[in-house]
Amino acid sequence: MQETKKYFYQPDLTSSIIDWCWTLLILIVGVVVWLEITHFQWISALFILIFLILTFFAIQRRTVTVNSESMTFSRLLQRDFLVVPLKDIRQQRFTKHTMTMTVNGEVMTYTFSHRSIVDLQRTLKNAQQGVK
Repeated sequence: MQETKKYFYQPDLTSSIIDWCWTLLILIVGVVVWLEITHFQWISALFILIFLILTFFAIQRRTVTVNSESMTFSRLLQRDFLVVPLKDIRQQRFTKHTMTMTVNGEVMTYTFSHRSIVDLQRTLKNAQQGVK
């Protein structure tokens, strides 16, 4: 039986800032339309609803599932998940809230909660010791 664990993540700092700025831009457009027309319109409600839906997905859909063989990263608006075999992970670096790893020459950086980082560190160490 394979044990799977699920963690919430955010992409590297630069991508997170860009993603959240675009998301906030939708809210700002809704508020600007609302204030320009001087009373609440359906178009303002639509922009605010789109903002709330994207915010929910940005928080809840960005998950990584770790099992004994791979890490599967679900992404916000893409239906293809990123699957990284644990045996292909090189040069892992952990800080208080980030994990940086190299996979097939590509450097990937993700932000997690501190508790998730500690658990991921332990899981990846155990997985790599099991491979050797």
